[in-house]
Amino acid sequence: MTVATICESIGDVNEHQPFEILGDEQCWELLGREQFGRLAVSVAGRPDIYPVNFIIHNGVIVFRTAEGSKLASMAINAAVAFEVDGYDPDTNEAWSVVVHGQAKLVEHSPDEDELERLPLFPWNLAPKNRLVKVEAFELSGRRFVAEGRRG
Repeated sequence: MTVATICESIGDVNEHQPFEILGDEQCWELLGREQFGRLAVSVAGRPDIYPVNFIIHNGVIVFRTAEGSKLASMAINAAVAFEVDGYDPDTNEAWSVVVHGQAKLVEHSPDEDELERLPLFPWNLAPKNRLVKVEAFELSGRRFVAEGRRG
């Protein structure tokens, strides 16, 4: 599939650019509205994606996890990507924000007590006793209207 085919299938926001590039402030605003995202990790050339619920606190993404492959992957390679997206069926507006950053296990750090008090709880019954923060070094976001989806 070519870029032109993709642009034709989603419709154009304007004739020159099929989507709006979002600035950092807009990206943080959209991230702050959501509670669910996808964490991408990569070890030995093998990428994995994990769904996580999260909260934004002081410009940092924070989530809870348990011991396991996600935590082990971040210990081996702390460079991660984090993606959040949304779609409004009333307006046909869709958006996506991708954060590239460093994942850090929150333990023995000055902000540990503060982060532990955040209203961040697992969505399932599995215990998630480890806090992780993702410090962003790059944000990218785009928004478009999916004209082809209008009924």
